[in-house]
Amino acid sequence: MIEILCATYNGMRHLREQIASIEAQTLTDWHVTFFDDGSTDGTVETLAALTLKDNRFTLIQNATNLGFCGNFLNNLSKLKNADAYAFSDQDDIWYPDKLERAFNWLARIDAGMPAVYFARTEVVDEHLNHAGLSPQNKLEPSFRNAVVQSIGGGNTMMFNSAARNLVVDTLPEMQLISHDWWFYIVVSGCGGIVRYDPEPVLKYRQHAGNLVGANNSISGQILRLWRAFRGQWRAWNAVHELAIKTFEDRLTPENRAAFCAFLRARHGAWPFERLSVFKSSGIRRQSQLQTRFLPFLALLNRL
Repeated sequence: MIEILCATYNGMRHLREQIASIEAQTLTDWHVTFFDDGSTDGTVETLAALTLKDNRFTLIQNATNLGFCGNFLNNLSKLKNADAYAFSDQDDIWYPDKLERAFNWLARIDAGMPAVYFARTEVVDEHLNHAGLSPQNKLEPSFRNAVVQSIGGGNTMMFNSAARNLVVDTLPEMQLISHDWWFYIVVSGCGGIVRYDPEPVLKYRQHAGNLVGANNSISGQILRLWRAFRGQWRAWNAVHELAIKTFEDRLTPENRAAFCAFLRARHGAWPFERLSVFKSSGIRRQSQLQTRFLPFLALLNRL
């Protein structure tokens, strides 16, 4: 049985299409729990009616608005005893074999080993017109990549009970950047297995002015580097630094050493000390251009 967590908030415009794509899955042993964040557009009423006629669906209304990251991570502890878990956005369209492909990989992993699956997406506009594919990652997933970059969207994820338990047990009492990035950090850092599937598994609907397909372009990469120079990456790293410290003792020895090097590269007193430590840390992003930029961020105290 696969437990699917779907976070909803005023999603009536596209929610029925997403539900239909889940119902069309080639793997049929699934259950969906909708966690609504205070919708006022009829989403709650529609889902309540659905749950009355189909026991494959359950609706839970959050007491407060948790935001997308808090909605997924804080509600994960309420669900247990499934063989695997998946996150779902409210406005995507899943390919028919999305669950089957991910579960076939997870089934080959020992049940006691935390494991999480990510995949590529087909980017579409609001009307489902093809706009490209999400960037293809070339490097193998690792903690040294996870501390500076998320590699896959939560809408593509599937993970086993061991990964679910690990993340629930290490969830810090602070607001995180994103649920998918946190899974990547925790599972890779604690010696689990992370799989990135280069084949797309769903249509990722992007709304006007927000097409992530631009991330493939040189201009998109330059924009990211400019934001890094302005301090965005350092702000994200500050959040993760505090969060990782809450379970640092559970990191593998190798990853604990990498994390310590990362801290020295961020907080070293002397610029060239920070640069030297970073260059020996092995920390890198998927993009060669962005990886080459990281030492400069360390030198300028923007890491």
